Amino acid sequence: MSAARRFLFAVLTVALGLVFALPTAASASSSKPTITIGSTNFEEQEIVANLYGDVLTKAGYPVKIEPALGTRAVVVPALEHGQIDLEPDYAASLLGFLHGGNPQPAGTNIATAIPADQKALASYGVTVLPASKALDTNVFAVTKATASKDHLTTLSSLKPYASNLTLGGPPECPTFAGCEPGLKKVYGLDFAGFKSLDEAGPLSVAALKNGEVQVVELFSSDGNVVSNNFVALTDNKHLEGADYIVPVIRKSVDSSGVTAALNTLDQKLTTDAISKLNLEVTTGQQQPAAVAKAWLASEHLG
Repeated sequence: MSAARRFLFAVLTVALGLVFALPTAASASSSKPTITIGSTNFEEQEIVANLYGDVLTKAGYPVKIEPALGTRAVVVPALEHGQIDLEPDYAASLLGFLHGGNPQPAGTNIATAIPADQKALASYGVTVLPASKALDTNVFAVTKATASKDHLTTLSSLKPYASNLTLGGPPECPTFAGCEPGLKKVYGLDFAGFKSLDEAGPLSVAALKNGEVQVVELFSSDGNVVSNNFVALTDNKHLEGADYIVPVIRKSVDSSGVTAALNTLDQKLTTDAISKLNLEVTTGQQQPAAVAKAWLASEHLG
């Protein structure tokens, strides 16, 4: 899900309220607190919530998982009010949400996004831990053949070739700051033309594969890049938000043991890894909890 879609998704249900029970503060059978992990009703976040739960369980913490609670407008207030203790989020989109849904300049770089998130959440007793290597944002992709032919690795490397290439993307791309106007302003890219397609869906994939377009906007972690062997060009000048997956946690349960367990997971949770897990759920019709458990076992983390 793109940053823009997540912002919209976040504000649709502000008035829903909190519809789940308060968690038990501690387990009677353990001196460690029960950690209640919530997530939005977005499959990727359900997968990551289960990853968090499994690694913390292995580390000896009692865990309760509350998946698919609603949008960010439900989950973040639940965290702020202590009704859940931990949730996976996206550094830049979270920062925008905490500032009334407005994207923030600090969100363009993970080095500035996390401190800004921490500052915004500090008064609630909430902090943000170091980011994973998994990025969920808009990306601009080319075929592997095009990347090899023109030695393309970054968006900057497109500049000598853009005038001979057609860009594909959703209908709003010509007016959206993170798409065609941003590519021109930030990277100086003037394409030969633009073809209106869908939002990172089958039309966009097909158009890139059959050569109707040579560059197309997709989502970094939805699986289309990996499954089609496309090359996502590195956003080396930070046009898009730094939407790396981050653990957002109440300070009351953020012990050194919890941080260590989550950091170990996040070192292995890459964009490719989460893309493949997403495909197992969205295409393979597997359950997020089962997908998470199997991947952790394969990585010797479960």
